[in-house]
Amino acid sequence: MQYLVDDLDSLAPTFLKALSVPLLACDVQGRIVYTNPAAESQLNAEVGVMLAEPLPKLAEAVGSFSRSARPSPPMTITRGTGAPYLALLSTVKSAEGQTLTLCLLPPAPSPPESDQRMQDFEALTLELHAIIDSSSDGLFVCDAGANVIRVNPASERIHQRPAAEMVGRNMRDLIEEGFIDRSAALDASIEKKSVSQLQNLPGGGKLISVATPVFDHSGELIRVVVSERDISEIDQLQRELENQEAIKDQFRHQMLEMQQAELESRRIIARSQNMIKALRQATKVASADSSVLILGESGVGKGVVADMIHHNSRRSGHPLIKINCGAIPESLIEAELFGYEKGAFTGASPGGKPGQFELANEGVLFLDEVAELPLSAQVKLLRFLEDGQITRLGSTDQRKVDVRVLAATHRDLEEMVEQGTFRLDLYYRLNVIPIHVPAVRERRDCLVPLIRYYIDHFAAINRTPKRLTRATIDALAGYSYPGNVRELMNICERLVVMSETELIDVADLPAQIIGSSQSGMPDDLEWPESISLQEALETVERNLLIRARDRYRNQAGIAEALGVNQSTIARKLKRYNLT
Repeated sequence: MQYLVDDLDSLAPTFLKALSVPLLACDVQGRIVYTNPAAESQLNAEVGVMLAEPLPKLAEAVGSFSRSARPSPPMTITRGTGAPYLALLSTVKSAEGQTLTLCLLPPAPSPPESDQRMQDFEALTLELHAIIDSSSDGLFVCDAGANVIRVNPASERIHQRPAAEMVGRNMRDLIEEGFIDRSAALDASIEKKSVSQLQNLPGGGKLISVATPVFDHSGELIRVVVSERDISEIDQLQRELENQEAIKDQFRHQMLEMQQAELESRRIIARSQNMIKALRQATKVASADSSVLILGESGVGKGVVADMIHHNSRRSGHPLIKINCGAIPESLIEAELFGYEKGAFTGASPGGKPGQFELANEGVLFLDEVAELPLSAQVKLLRFLEDGQITRLGSTDQRKVDVRVLAATHRDLEEMVEQGTFRLDLYYRLNVIPIHVPAVRERRDCLVPLIRYYIDHFAAINRTPKRLTRATIDALAGYSYPGNVRELMNICERLVVMSETELIDVADLPAQIIGSSQSGMPDDLEWPESISLQEALETVERNLLIRARDRYRNQAGIAEALGVNQSTIARKLKRYNLT
C-alpha cells in the first residue's frame, strides 16, 4: 500500500516518524492513508485498512467531523482494554488537492483531571459556537494562509451558499471562481493588519468586509476573522428610517395645524422653535384687529404668515388684498391705495376709481414692502390708522372704511427713521404687534420637511414621481439659501422638471449647492489675511475628513464617499492625527 502514502511522505518530515504519539490520516471514505510507527505499534493501524476495523469509535468521530466541516472537540478513544487516547482531529490537503482528516492521539490525562478538562473545553466550545452562529453579521474564520475553516449561518445567507462549499477553500480560489471580487481575509493575511473593504457579490449586491488578524503569543499569525455585512440591508433600513421620519414629520405637522387653529395651508412647515414661535404669535393675534408688522428677509414667507392671520381671523369671509408697495410707481401709489375722483389727473378714469382700502372694506389689506412707500403716502396711511377714514385723490370728502392693516418689510425701519426716510409716528402705528419670521438658515430643522414637501408638490403638478437620494438631501440641507423659501421652491421645481430619472441625485443639483456642500464652509466665510492658500486648503481638507470619518466610521467608507483610494485616506488621516 506504499503508493497511498507517497504524497504524504513528502509532507511529513522524519521527526513525525520518530514521534511517540500515534499519528494517522484517512481519506473521505475512512481509509487509512498514512500512519507513523507509533500508530502502527500501539494501535495496530495500517495503511490501506478502513479506520473502522482497528478503531471503530474514532472512525465514527472522523465521519461526523468530515460531514460538518466544523471543529471537533477532543474525545477519548480506547482500543480494547488498553490505555485511553485523546483524539484531536483536523483537516489537511495533499499535494494532489485531496482533503484528508489528520488524527493525533496523545495519551489521555488521568480520569478525574481529564473529565474536568473535557467538560470545561466542551462548555467553552459550545459557547463559542453559539456566539458565532447567532451573530447577525456574516463571519468567516480563515487560517494564516487564507484557507476557510469556519463559516457562520449569516454568511451562508448573505452568499446563498452552504458552508460545505466554502470551508476548506482558499480565498484566491473563491476570487477566481467569481464568488467575490476581492478578499479582505487575503489582504489581512498578507499585510498582517486589519483591512476594510467594499466587496461586490455576483448578483449585484455589495458587502462591507472587515478582516482582523489573530496572533499567538509569539506574534505569529494563526487566524484571520472576517465580519461582513450586506449593504443592501443597510439601505433597506435607511429607507425604512426615512419612511418613519416622514411619518413623524407628518404627525408634527398635524399637531402644528391643530395648535394653529386647523390651518389649511401646508406651505407652513415648522419644526424649529423660532418658527413655531412666530406661527403661534400669528395665531394668537389673528383674533384681534390690531396692526401687525411682519419682519424678515425677502423670501422667508411673510405673505404666508399674513394669509394665516387672515384665515384665522373674523374677517376670513371677506377679502385679503395684497399690495407690493415697491412695485407701484411713486406717482401712482396714492391713487392706487386711496382711489381718485373724476379728472384728478391726466389719464384718470372718467368715473373715478376706488382705491385698495375701499376694496378691502371689512377685510384685510396687506402692505408688503411698506418701507418703500413715499413720505406723502405715509402721511395718508398714518391718518387712516388714526381715524379709519380715507380721502380719494382729487376729493375733499372723507370715506369711512373698516380695514385691518398688515404690513411687512425686510428693511430696518428704525434705521430708516433715523435717516428721515420713514415716519416715526407711522412706525409706532404699524409696529403694534411685531412678528419676526426667521430666515431659512435660522430654522435648519424645517429644511428637510420643506424640501420633501416642495419636491412632492411639484412632482404632483408635473405628474411625475420623484424622490431624493440621501446624499442629495444632505447636500440640499447643507445649503444656506440666501433667497430663503422662495429660492428653495425654485430649486425644488427645477430638480423635478430637469431631472431625467425618478431618482434625483447629487449630479442633478445646481452648481452653487454642489460647491457649497463640497467646500464644507459657510457661504459668508471671510478670508483672514494672515492665512495662506495652503493653510486654508489644509483646513478645509481636515474638516472634510473629520465629517467623513464621523459619518462612515471606516477608511473604506470614507474613501468611497470622497472618491479616492483607501491608502490615500489612511495617509491623510495619519497626517492630520485623525486615526
